[in-house]
Order: sequence, then structure tokens, then C-alpha cells
Amino acid sequence: MKLGLLLHDPEEEHDCFSDNTHVSHLEDARGIQNVYLGKYVRIDGSVVEGPSLSDVIAAKDEALDTEIKALLDDTMSKMQVMADRAEAGEAYDQQIGEGNQEGNAVVQAAIDGLIAQTRGIERAVALLELSDVTIEDSDSLSDPDAVFQ
Repeated sequence: MKLGLLLHDPEEEHDCFSDNTHVSHLEDARGIQNVYLGKYVRIDGSVVEGPSLSDVIAAKDEALDTEIKALLDDTMSKMQVMADRAEAGEAYDQQIGEGNQEGNAVVQAAIDGLIAQTRGIERAVALLELSDVTIEDSDSLSDPDAVFQ
């Protein structure tokens, strides 16, 4: 997401041929939330639930679990704003387009939500003392100026 926004490049869309990038990003974020919470809602509205990462984190640090759930909710609401704009007629490639300050801000807010929730997940990894976990990064996130060099 970030690289496409930095470059204002529609070629950085996830689903450029179907104009469904907003759906992919929204559902990717929902998948992360579903895994953490150990539940998801089926298309028919029924709920599937089981043991969750949230349960494990809450047993060790209830405040951190509450924080991560809030971060996930925040990301979902920001992703939903992006998706709603696309469904209303402003496709994702238009939202990241050069000169579209309002659309750019919506996408940036979703990116910021993802980054914040990642920091929370990193704290959960540390809490659980997991040693072989790598959270991937990218030049566009770590050093946006490097993208233009």
C-alpha cells in the first residue's frame, strides 16, 4: 500500500485488473483480526470461534490484549473508510493518485493503522518470548526517502 501511495502509481495496485484492491486490503486486515480473535463470521452470518491468540496474550497481559484489539479495530475502521470510498466510485488507484490529497490521506490512515497494529503484535511476540519470529519490513515503510533514490 505504502509504495503505491508514495509513487502515486496505479501499477502498485493489488488487483489492478478488477479494481478490487480495496476489497483485498480490507479482507486481508480482517483476516489478521480474525486470527488474533480466533473467530470469523461466515457469509451466512454464523460465527465460527475457537481458541485465540487474544486468550493467550490476555492471560499474560490483559492491558496489551486490550490495546491490540483496539489497534485491530482502528485499522478495520480505517480500511472500511477506504473501501467505502471505492464502493462509492473512487477506486483505489484514484485514491492513491497524485494530487488527490483527501484520497491519499484515507489510504495513509489505513497504512498508519497497519503499522500501529504491527507494533502491538511485536510487543505480543516479545511478551511470549518467541525468538524465531520475523516481521517483514520494506524500504517504503522503513525509509520512504530511499524509494526515490
